[in-house]
Amino acid sequence: MQYDSGWEATRATMTQSPTFLLRLSVIGWCVVHPLTTVGCARHQPAAPSVAPVPEPRSPVALRVTNSNWSDVRIYVVRGTLRVRLGTVTTNSTVDFTIPADFLSGAGNVTLLAAPVAGRGSWTTPLPEISAGDEFELVVEDVLQYSHLVVR
Repeated sequence: MQYDSGWEATRATMTQSPTFLLRLSVIGWCVVHPLTTVGCARHQPAAPSVAPVPEPRSPVALRVTNSNWSDVRIYVVRGTLRVRLGTVTTNSTVDFTIPADFLSGAGNVTLLAAPVAGRGSWTTPLPEISAGDEFELVVEDVLQYSHLVVR
């Protein structure tokens, strides 16, 4: 009696039982089919995320009273962008308008008062702005005592 080993034995077994090949192909199909269909499936988000539409902002009024001994330049700063609103002379009051497009968008908005003569400056972040808000900035003789009022 002669025994086949290795590949010859496997080949002989496969040719002798066609049901074995059928079973092997069905098992292979059951394994491969789910993997290929998952790769082709469309993935859709559960629910479209709707971001709230920001309401259009209107310009904000800013009244600056300068009690400092020097003329003062007034700036609005957002990030690295600094926009000059104007200059207020000593012992006077001037009304400015902060542009609406400067207030919309991301980033904190800061108010900056810089004396024309002398060193130093005074800054404060603008609080959350609501419709109809008006700001009043009082620049004092000592800059650290300056203050912003929301009306």
